[in-house]
Amino acid sequence: MGDDHGYEVFFADEYQSVVYAVVPIVGDRAEAESIAQDAFVKAMARWRRVRRYEKPGAWVRRVAIRDAVRHAERAGRHTALTNVEGAADPCFVDGDGELDRALASLSPRQRACVVLRHVDGWAADEIGEALGCAPSTVRVHLHRGLAALARQLDIAHKEEATDGR
Repeated sequence: MGDDHGYEVFFADEYQSVVYAVVPIVGDRAEAESIAQDAFVKAMARWRRVRRYEKPGAWVRRVAIRDAVRHAERAGRHTALTNVEGAADPCFVDGDGELDRALASLSPRQRACVVLRHVDGWAADEIGEALGCAPSTVRVHLHRGLAALARQLDIAHKEEATDGR
């Protein structure tokens, strides 16, 4: 009972934050919930070991993020963030969807790096550990992702200006 109760509390405390970390990567809340649930199933199967980690929530988050990036890469898509009611950070449901469209234009790894760094405040080494790559690779994804976002958002603002808005 003790292990099960500890896992239930852990799940209740961590589930939403894992979903919120995954939504921007896969672009769909239902898909993010499925990926988060899979990560928690993996944690449950290894609970005796995972519960001893200093931050078991970070372990689950890393598993979910890595799975989300793989899922998005396999799907070969750049999806809009379509179903994010109740998202932790309101920037993913901006009024006109401009940020959502700009984020959707990034590759899944760029999107993950940008969100984890600039929304969640993770360091490059933490992101690299989550994605299974070197911090220098994370910095490359960040640089390219931020440059692409700047271009996308600048293009959108120029189009608004020419439309007379």
